[in-house]
Amino acid sequence: MLSFKMEPMDWRFRSLFLIGISFLYLNCLKTFPVLEEPAPGEEGLVAFGLIVAKGGISNGIFSGIEESIPKDTHISSISNNTVRINLEDRGKEMEGEGNYRFLWVQKLQLGKSEVGVPKYFVVTRLPHDQTLILDSASYTYTTTHTYTTVNKYGHVQTHTYTVLHSNSIPIEYDPLEKPKFSFSNPGGLEIRFLGNFIAHPKGLNLSFGGPYTGTYALTNLDSYLQDHPDFVSDLKNRFYGKEEINEKGAEIHFLKRFIKENRSRYWQDIAIKRLFRLDPKTKEAAIKAKIPIPKQDLSSENPIQQN
Repeated sequence: MLSFKMEPMDWRFRSLFLIGISFLYLNCLKTFPVLEEPAPGEEGLVAFGLIVAKGGISNGIFSGIEESIPKDTHISSISNNTVRINLEDRGKEMEGEGNYRFLWVQKLQLGKSEVGVPKYFVVTRLPHDQTLILDSASYTYTTTHTYTTVNKYGHVQTHTYTVLHSNSIPIEYDPLEKPKFSFSNPGGLEIRFLGNFIAHPKGLNLSFGGPYTGTYALTNLDSYLQDHPDFVSDLKNRFYGKEEINEKGAEIHFLKRFIKENRSRYWQDIAIKRLFRLDPKTKEAAIKAKIPIPKQDLSSENPIQQN
């Protein structure tokens, strides 16, 4: 029997080789969140778009608009202050193939890794016996810091660096307006799109040189764009696409995005049925293109229901 003796240098080379291969594998690994599929008919989901108009440095000036961050965005119960739901979901890993990894999630943010697309929140497994409301949103901002150093030769050098911050903002509702923004678990076999919303400062920024620290109000994006036409060109394309700026147009655009990006066949089928009821032209185009459609989705039953 032949035997081989591996020298110390060989072991070091092998370790470096394995580390390199592992590094390449991790870099190529792609992770996809997938909405959990409940027992048929037991769970519905809610979805909405949410952006934040950040309070600027000077009074009343917005310093930009961006999507809310999941980890600092919350849904709470109107009647039970112990029910507060964070919209970040790290997921539960399930088996994948090759360089693909899948995570089961109950809360999903569409468009999270893409630029220029709406980042909708999609939430399942909400409590069945609670009236809920969005109680906080969030945004990021940066601060710039400068310091100087002096070396042993007396040379002075200036250094500048930036720090990224996350700011959670409370949303305050007018008592008469609150019911308009409340919602609940819609129940089985239903996707309820609540609409697109913008959280914006309710008052002036009293924190000179820093972010707005007061409360925020929530406004439906449909009506907000009517009052702020300067934002229409960017936000219309992002949240409505080719659809009209209204409740129906917003939902059609969301459903098309959801069907494209969602990886759960269970929820995709429900979304397709809803889209066909809202937009007969899409159904007609699918039929003409000879796209296979289940017979139940072609039924004329279940007329359009506006939420």
